[in-house]
Amino acid sequence: MLSLDGSPWDLTRAIIGGESAIDVPRLLLRSVSDAEQFLDCYGFDWSRPSHRLEVESFRRQSIAFIEESLIDEIALEIPNEIRECTDVRQLLLWASEPSGARQSWACSTLRVMHTVAHAHSYFNDRYADTIRQQVLKRFEPHLTLDETGLSLGGDLGIPLVDFEVKPSKPLSSVVVKLLHKAENVAADIFDRIGVRFITRERFDALMVVKYLRTNNVVMFANIKPSRSRNTLLDLDWALKEIDRTESLVALGVITPEEQITRLREAARGRPFPGPAEPSYNPFSAVAYHSIQFTCRQLIRIPSQDGGEEIQFFFPYEIQILDENSYQQSREGLAGHEMYKARQKDAVMRRVLGPLLDF
Repeated sequence: MLSLDGSPWDLTRAIIGGESAIDVPRLLLRSVSDAEQFLDCYGFDWSRPSHRLEVESFRRQSIAFIEESLIDEIALEIPNEIRECTDVRQLLLWASEPSGARQSWACSTLRVMHTVAHAHSYFNDRYADTIRQQVLKRFEPHLTLDETGLSLGGDLGIPLVDFEVKPSKPLSSVVVKLLHKAENVAADIFDRIGVRFITRERFDALMVVKYLRTNNVVMFANIKPSRSRNTLLDLDWALKEIDRTESLVALGVITPEEQITRLREAARGRPFPGPAEPSYNPFSAVAYHSIQFTCRQLIRIPSQDGGEEIQFFFPYEIQILDENSYQQSREGLAGHEMYKARQKDAVMRRVLGPLLDF
């Protein structure tokens, strides 16, 4: 007979109801054998010492993350009973208790352990430096720095304020990012590698996109459409203005140089477009205006023993902002510290839940 108790159905919702496993309030394990079967289904054979060491590594990283990134500024302390429990089977059983502080702490620890397990990317962990070199190799030949400043495309290229390469994300940052995602899997981290173009003019951001495409710096067929966002300049308006001014160039009314000047001037006063759909990053402030998209590059790792090379697609993110938008992103509500504070608050509530009420 099917039990109609609410708790068992929480797990079903995590399978077919679109809810995240991170948000399940408790487990339903009754014995050590149940716990071992749970771990086996997850992918860890408790009878194998190497698997137990791997799980213990996740546990230690999770305890450190909670202490250093979540409860570092609030009056909460992990109980010794939780901190010193090196047998994850016991944590699973405590997380199956009906309620109480121990049950909540066990659930919080397991939520982070699950996330840490997914935060590791095999290809990134193993080939991070090579991946980074191959991605950046596409951009470096197109950047010129001389007495006039930085530009994309050489002497007659697009003036840039800066070109930035995002530093590699530490594990704690990846964990935070995953903890506010419903999917909660490492495949959804698309910006382990990222580059940022900062232009002097808003219109030049579109020129950067065009340059990257026409000069085969990025392959449009490898763009992930659901990750493309433009909150910087209305594309439909820009294309109409380009057509209108090109007709003036064709008639000899203005020169090509004057066309660019007119387009830049017209773009300065344009209102910012809103996102076509809710942002995939709920913690970005509405004052953050940029063009951003995610590319996938085919990475090739030479064989070390004369065999076949390893190849795989790896994502990286491109952001393009004009100078004013970049400065706004550094200040006020759009500032990085405010962004991190909003993100941390949401993660604390999701991981710690009722513990915040104590």
